[in-house]
Amino acid sequence: MTTAAAAQAPRGGLFAPLRQRDFTRLWLAGGLWWQAMWIEQVALGWIALELTDSAWWVAVVAFCRAVPLPIVGLFGPILGERFLRRHLVLFLQSVNLAGASALLLLHLVGGLQYWHLTVVAFVNGTAWALDWPTRRALVPDLVGRDRVVDGMVLENVLQGLTRCTGPLLAGASMDLLGTGGVLVLLILMSAGGVILLSGLRTDSRSPAPPRGVGAAVVRLREGLAFVRHQPAILGTLVITVIMNAWAFPFQALLPVIARDVLGQGPMGLGLLGAANGVGAMMGLLLVNWSRDRRSNEAIFAGGSLVACAGLICLSLSTSFEFSLAALVLSGVGQAGFSIMQSSIILVESSDEMRSRAMGALVLAIGSGPIGRVQGGAMAALWGAPLAIGTMALAAAAGIVLVTWKLRGFLPPAQRPQR
Repeated sequence: MTTAAAAQAPRGGLFAPLRQRDFTRLWLAGGLWWQAMWIEQVALGWIALELTDSAWWVAVVAFCRAVPLPIVGLFGPILGERFLRRHLVLFLQSVNLAGASALLLLHLVGGLQYWHLTVVAFVNGTAWALDWPTRRALVPDLVGRDRVVDGMVLENVLQGLTRCTGPLLAGASMDLLGTGGVLVLLILMSAGGVILLSGLRTDSRSPAPPRGVGAAVVRLREGLAFVRHQPAILGTLVITVIMNAWAFPFQALLPVIARDVLGQGPMGLGLLGAANGVGAMMGLLLVNWSRDRRSNEAIFAGGSLVACAGLICLSLSTSFEFSLAALVLSGVGQAGFSIMQSSIILVESSDEMRSRAMGALVLAIGSGPIGRVQGGAMAALWGAPLAIGTMALAAAAGIVLVTWKLRGFLPPAQRPQR
């Protein structure tokens, strides 16, 4: 189905997908999943900074979480297509619960060390790389292809809310209760997701699971070939690579910005993370208003540019208040990026190619480890603000180049004139 056709399909209202029981369970579990992820990101970054006092080693924790993405992006769909999707997401949610529990146990016995953070980050990153596309591949089967964008908007409502509440809860619990308190909170969020996902009834899976390694490899090659010949999907994947390599590494450096540039503690770090979430919530309203006026691809590219602009402002700030405003602006742009990133791929892919196209998206997100290492090295040499600003400027230039040069990505009326 084309983007234009999807835009003309009757949607039945933004909240129509919530009438589907399994989607509601998946949606609520996704909210807890995002909440746990934001808490984990803030908590592990701050704990790593306290243990090492180094921007580089903080970035390495983020690198360990992101490094499984390229491998899982290539081979994850082969595994994911062999199982019922509800079984897979339940198992992977349980992996997150086990990781948080292990960290709490190590903390309680006084044995928590830096390398434990990297191991848990790696395991959780591996689970996320398979979990995230599997959850999203469920959406068209649960709500119908014509309501995919509605489903993505609803998911991003919770994602935006948790982007506000997750960092705040992480900062407040660390400030008041210490490391143990934030890890208990992380366990509760993960356990809630397990309970919700255990009640799913859908039998959604790939229409034709591969039989044997040879068949799986052939299907992997077919999926990559499919992506190359779909300009909307290809442009989305290239911009995803750009954003994950050059823009989103700022998240790993936020603890350094909070403590060393702005003179803040855990609560200040939580507020900075929450400001990004406030912007994402504002961006949801803007995206929902504009999606009948602009193509999904135009919203995706425009939102990515706004996100970069906010990060450039953050890199120039020495004021806590201005930094909050810059992160709000970046969050507004990230809403357009995150909603339309999966929507474009799910709408433009056939049922047979859906899992493989989402696997290609995870592979594109797999550029993140390079960005984390690059960001950490630049921050160690130049300082975190200059690292963030330089990479965001490079990301903005790359996005403009993609929208300018990739024929067929933007609808003809919205393509820049040469």
